[in-house]
Amino acid sequence: MTGTPRRGFLAGTAGLTAAAALAGPAGAAGAESEPAAAGAALTLAARGRARATVLWRGGGSTRFAAAEVRDYVHRITGVRLLLRPARLAPDGPMPDGVGGFVALRAGTGPDDTVPAARVATAAAELSGAPEDAFAVHVDDAYAVLTGLGDRAPLYAAYALLEGLGVRFFAPAFPAYEGHHEYVPRSRSLAVPARRLADRPAWTMRRQYAEEGYSHNEATLPPLLDWMAKNRLNTFVYPTDYLGIGVTVYDEVRDVLVREAGRRGIRIESGGHGYDTFLPPEDYPQFYESGGPLFDIYNPEALDAYVARVVAFLAERPEITVFDCWPPDVWQFQKPILDRYGTPSNAESVVVNALAAAVREQLPGVRVERIAYASTLQPPDPEYATDPDVVVDFAPYARTYAGPLDDPAIPANVRHAEALRAWRESYRGTLSMYEYYRRYRWRSLPVHPLATIEGDAAFTARTGANGVGMYCEPADWITYEHVQNLVAALAWDPALDAGGHLADYLRTRFGAAAVPAMRTYYDLTRFDPDTRPAAALHESYAGARAALTEAAGHAAGDGARLVVDRLARNADIALADMAVGKAPPDSPEQRAARLAYRRLVQRNRFNGVSLPNVQARGRWGNEGSYGDAEVRRNIADDYRAAAAGFADPGELTLVRGGDPASVTVEAQDVDFSGHTVTWAAVAPEGVRVEPAGGTLRVAGTRGGAQRVAVTATAAAPAGEHRVTLEFRLADGRRQPSAHLWLTVE
Repeated sequence: MTGTPRRGFLAGTAGLTAAAALAGPAGAAGAESEPAAAGAALTLAARGRARATVLWRGGGSTRFAAAEVRDYVHRITGVRLLLRPARLAPDGPMPDGVGGFVALRAGTGPDDTVPAARVATAAAELSGAPEDAFAVHVDDAYAVLTGLGDRAPLYAAYALLEGLGVRFFAPAFPAYEGHHEYVPRSRSLAVPARRLADRPAWTMRRQYAEEGYSHNEATLPPLLDWMAKNRLNTFVYPTDYLGIGVTVYDEVRDVLVREAGRRGIRIESGGHGYDTFLPPEDYPQFYESGGPLFDIYNPEALDAYVARVVAFLAERPEITVFDCWPPDVWQFQKPILDRYGTPSNAESVVVNALAAAVREQLPGVRVERIAYASTLQPPDPEYATDPDVVVDFAPYARTYAGPLDDPAIPANVRHAEALRAWRESYRGTLSMYEYYRRYRWRSLPVHPLATIEGDAAFTARTGANGVGMYCEPADWITYEHVQNLVAALAWDPALDAGGHLADYLRTRFGAAAVPAMRTYYDLTRFDPDTRPAAALHESYAGARAALTEAAGHAAGDGARLVVDRLARNADIALADMAVGKAPPDSPEQRAARLAYRRLVQRNRFNGVSLPNVQARGRWGNEGSYGDAEVRRNIADDYRAAAAGFADPGELTLVRGGDPASVTVEAQDVDFSGHTVTWAAVAPEGVRVEPAGGTLRVAGTRGGAQRVAVTATAAAPAGEHRVTLEFRLADGRRQPSAHLWLTVE
C-alpha cells in the first residue's frame, strides 16, 4: 500500500449564488438552485424499461458515484441502466478544480459523449467555492453531477437521489436488518429539471471511532458509506487507543484504505498518548521526570518521538491528518510545568516539532493538537501553535443543558471563553470535537437537539472550521437522529434543526407517529449529568409511553423496528435510573443492578446498548477505565459471530448447600443466524448441571438454558469463576463468558 496517493486539502473560500433547491434534504440553507422550464424532466425509467444511460469521467469518487446512481435507480424501479465511461465533446481537459462528473443522458443508444459546455456551465457555478462544493444540472436531455475535489461527484449523486425521495438514515449495521435507509418504489422515474449548487460551510466534517469497542472490519464499510451519504469527509481511527492493543489502526487498515478510498474520504489517525510511539517500558531513559509525558525538554527524547511518528506516517501514506495528542490526563508532571509554565505550552513544544518535520518530509500531511482538559486554553505567544496545525477544541467538562455560549451555564461559559481565545490568537484550522454521544452516558437516550443547533450557530460565529463526534455501532440506533443532525449541521450550521427533525420524523416513522415521536424526543432532551435520577426516571417513563403509542402508528417495517429498538433502550434507561434511585448498597440497589445488567447484556447487539466500562460500573465492579482485559473482552464480543453470557453474572454459594439457578444465554452478533453450543468449565468442587447444551440464535432472538450451580462440601472457600465456552456448529470458537462465584 506504499503507493497509495494522499488526499490533501483544496484551498478556496465560499462564494456561491443562486435561488432555490432540489426537493429533499439536499436543499439545505447552503444550497442554491433554480428550476428549469415547467414540465421539463429527464426520464430515467418508464413502465419498467430503461430510458437513460449513466456516463462518468474522472478520478476520485466519480466511478463509484456513477455506480451508486445506477444501483439506486435499480432499487427504485427494478430497471438497471447502462453504465459507461464518458467522452467530452469536444474533447479537452476538465474545468479547473473539477475531479470528475457523472452524467445521466436521455436514451439508451451507444452515444457516450457529453457536451463539454454542460460540464463547464455546472462547474462555473462553483467558482471560488471550497473543496466538496458540488453542482447538479438537470434538463430533459442530461443530468450533470460534478464538483470540486475527490468527493464532490459522489455528494452530487446523493443529492440527486435525495431529491428523488431516498433517505440515508443510518449505516447498514446488522441490527437494522436492512432498515437503515428509505428507498421509494416506482416502475417509472423522472428527475425534475433543476440547477443546484451547494457548498460546505466547514472544512472538516469528521466521525471518530474513538474508543472503538464495537467497531470492526465488518462495521467500517457501512459506516464510511453513511458518512459519504451525509457529506462527512474525514474518518478518525486511533493508532492504538490507550496503547493497550485493543483498538488498533493497523488491524483495520486494509478495509479503511479500500472503503475510504473509493469514496474519497480522508483518513486520520493518532490519538491520546505520546507513549504509543515512545513506550516507557522501552525508553525508560526518556521518562526521568516521572511521566505521563516523556521528557520533552530532552532533545534526544523529542527527536526519537518525532522520528517514530514520521516513520509511521511514511509507511501509511493514506493518513492525511495525525492527532498528536498528549496522554489522556488532567495534569502534566511538575518538571515539565516548571520549564514551560502551562500544559498548553508544553504541548506546543511537541506539536510544533512534529509539524516542522512532517512539513519537510511528508508534504500533504497535517498535524493536529487538542485543546482539552488542562490544555483547553491556548499557549502563551512565545509557544504559539504552528499555523499549519489543526486545533481540535474538545470541551469535555461542559454540559449539554444549553449551548456552549449560554451565559447561564458556568461550566459552558469558561469553555466558550477558551474557544474565543483560541480563535483570537490562532488563525489556522480550528475544529470542534463534541460529545453529543458520551461513553459516560451509558447509552442513555440523550437528544439535546436545541443545544446542538445552538452550538453550531455559536461555532460558526467564532469562525471555527469544522466539527466531529464519536460513535459506536453498538448503540447507533439510540443516537440515530443526533448523528444525522450533527452531520447536516457540519455541512450547513445555519440549518433549521426543527425543520430537520420534522422531515426525519415524517420520513422515518410516518405522519401518524410524528406526535408521539416528538414527545419522545422532547422527553429525552436532557443531559443526564445535570439532572437527578428520579427526574430522569420520570422523563424516561414518559418517553417509554410515547414509544408505545408510536408503535401503534408507525408506518412500515423499518419504522416499527426502530421504535422497537428505542423502546428496548428506554427500558434499559429506566433500569439504569432504578439503580441510581435506590439507597446505596441496599438490597433494592443490588436487585436493580442485576436487572440493569440483564437488559444491557440482552440488548448489546441490537443497536441500542454498549456494555462499556461505565455501564459495567453501573451494575458492579468489572474493570477500570484502562483495564486492557475488560476492553479486549468487550471488543472480542463485537468482533464475533455469536456470543453469550450468564445471568446472573455472579453468585454466592454455600459449601454443601442448595443449588443456585443460572441462565446461560447465547446471542446473534452479526444477525445471520447461528446454532451455538456451550460448555461450562467449572473449578474444583463446583458442579454445573447440565454442563453444556445447544442454542439457536437469530437476530434479536437469543437462546437460553437454565442450569443449576452447586458448591460441594469439598469446594474451597473464596473467589472462583466458571468459564462458559461457546462454539458455532462448525466448531469455531467464539468469545468465552464467565460466571463469578463466591464460595462460603
